[in-house]
Amino acid sequence: MQEELERQTVALVFNASKMTAQTLSDAMRRALDAGLRELSRQHDRLQSHEKQEPKGKMSVKELVGKGAQTDNMEIDEEGIKTFKKTASKFGVDYAVYKEPLKDNQYKYYVFFQAKDTSVIRAAFEEYTTKMERKRDSVREKLEKKQEIVKKQKEKARSVEKNRHKEIGR
Repeated sequence: MQEELERQTVALVFNASKMTAQTLSDAMRRALDAGLRELSRQHDRLQSHEKQEPKGKMSVKELVGKGAQTDNMEIDEEGIKTFKKTASKFGVDYAVYKEPLKDNQYKYYVFFQAKDTSVIRAAFEEYTTKMERKRDSVREKLEKKQEIVKKQKEKARSVEKNRHKEIGR
């Protein structure tokens, strides 16, 4: 905080024994010029930051406004998070559009663009492999659960048969 105060403080140093109105006005003018130069530098820095194009996730309007060719694809709601991670990893600019359908259902579209088509291709290859792994694991879990249910049903049937046999004796 002390450094910031020192940076903002303007020091006027001059020989006080020979101070005249002219020397005072010269000192004030120099201080004012230094302040204006610093203000101009800060303004230029702010403008240069504003000119930088957005990267990564943005609105569809911003994405189309960048001027490069934009492609799109339909995506599942479960895959949006995976796509966002993959796109940010590869530096692909994208926008997610949510189209409302009937009964609180939505259709999701991803609009994307990158400097090079190979970047997009690599990003989509990784995305599809991740989604296939997720889908396979869900299928495997479902199959395991079905096997467990079958075993429980068979066990219940055998217990029921044993009861009938014991009652019949």
